[in-house]
Amino acid sequence: MGRILLVAFQQALRSVALTLLPLSFIALFAWSTAGSATGNTSDPIRAAIWMWLGSHLVPFKLSLASGFSSGALSYLPIGAAIFPWLAIRSGFRRATEFLENPRGARTFVVFFYTALATIAAALSQSTNIKPNIFLTPLFVLLLALSATINYQAEPFQRYKFLFQAFIALLGATTLVIGISLIMHFEIVKSLAIVIQPGIMGGVLFTILQLLYLPNIALAGISYLFGSGFSLGLGTLISPLTLNINSIPAIPILGALPTAKHPLLLLTLLIPILVIALNQFKIFHKFSEFRLRQKEVLVTVFPLIILLVLFSYFAGGTLLTQDMKPVGISWWKLPAIFGAIQVLALLIGLYVPKLVKAIKARKSEI
Repeated sequence: MGRILLVAFQQALRSVALTLLPLSFIALFAWSTAGSATGNTSDPIRAAIWMWLGSHLVPFKLSLASGFSSGALSYLPIGAAIFPWLAIRSGFRRATEFLENPRGARTFVVFFYTALATIAAALSQSTNIKPNIFLTPLFVLLLALSATINYQAEPFQRYKFLFQAFIALLGATTLVIGISLIMHFEIVKSLAIVIQPGIMGGVLFTILQLLYLPNIALAGISYLFGSGFSLGLGTLISPLTLNINSIPAIPILGALPTAKHPLLLLTLLIPILVIALNQFKIFHKFSEFRLRQKEVLVTVFPLIILLVLFSYFAGGTLLTQDMKPVGISWWKLPAIFGAIQVLALLIGLYVPKLVKAIKARKSEI
């Protein structure tokens, strides 16, 4: 047991270092370049810890400058989560090789990693910026567990089609956003000029925008399917509605639509087609009513849960209360897929079963 604990702790610490050390270098470099009135090197180290926690999508409570209400930062780049995810996965694999005990390695690597993140959140709090202590272990635990799963195992094969369809949909939406950026190049250029971040700042700002691409892609999917997304208090952007007060000076937001496009609601045919194809595949494989019903629910329900999680992380508050909410609603996009699946089950399974039962009863009479 002692060896298991030691190896698991070493790999958890290694996983932390893989992402925290590069962030510390970036923070120290930016701090030394920009200069500091206090000369306290604890400031960039604390900033590095905040960036590290932010890559786990841990929200922050902010006490802004005088004259502003208290704010929060919960709209964080989903793309940044790939770095700690890969680091945890690497540590878990190494622990498994040393211990030859996947279950024990998973349990203790996840435990130690979550404990280290919670301690870092508690120690890095300042007067103005405070990581959410209660959500830190929950979010880190969720990310760590997802990084230690064997997705090649047999039970996950049934989700392969829906997962690939979801990834293809994200890719296609990102392509549409890229086309929109090209079409609105003058707006993008104007937003970039407003910021004037300099060379180093421009590189870091571009990387940050790339990390926000999954958030933007999910907002694009929500837009195309009609539920839309928000960009601050009292705003809604959808094919049927265009309420925008003002937009932050972020170049990628130049891809925002400038008019209503109701014909884009035709893209709802895409999730309908995906759900229908998945259901047809299941019906082709199983002939019994109960097996068909069970397999459809077992296949689609995790997708709905995944959409709820991604939708939750793809929305939130961006610094001030005026920029709340930003992104998509946590329930609208999953509700669309859920409603389509219910209709598909009614049309493809329950109604034919009911008709068959009625005919059988009439024949008996």
